[in-house]
Amino acid sequence: MSNLRKYDNPFSASRNDNNSQVANSGNSDVDVTVEVNTMPIAYAMLCSLYATKQLTYAEFDDAIKHLKNLVEEDRSPSGNNPNTAKIYHIE
Repeated sequence: MSNLRKYDNPFSASRNDNNSQVANSGNSDVDVTVEVNTMPIAYAMLCSLYATKQLTYAEFDDAIKHLKNLVEEDRSPSGNNPNTAKIYHIE
């Protein structure tokens, strides 16, 4: 009679317990869009330049007007419609 015990390998191919735990874990594919408003940063930079006398009042005023125009152009609807986008397959 032998005192040797049979070793059962827990990582053997016969164990498929993990398959169902991972397959039905509830994870899903999620797309996230993050938009950062940089207008306050640009405005703060212009105010800093004006406060340190690196811009005259006229330059500061023109820069603020230009910044507002850029923001308005960005907010206005354009011809960029994702529903009409064309997808090209290149081989």
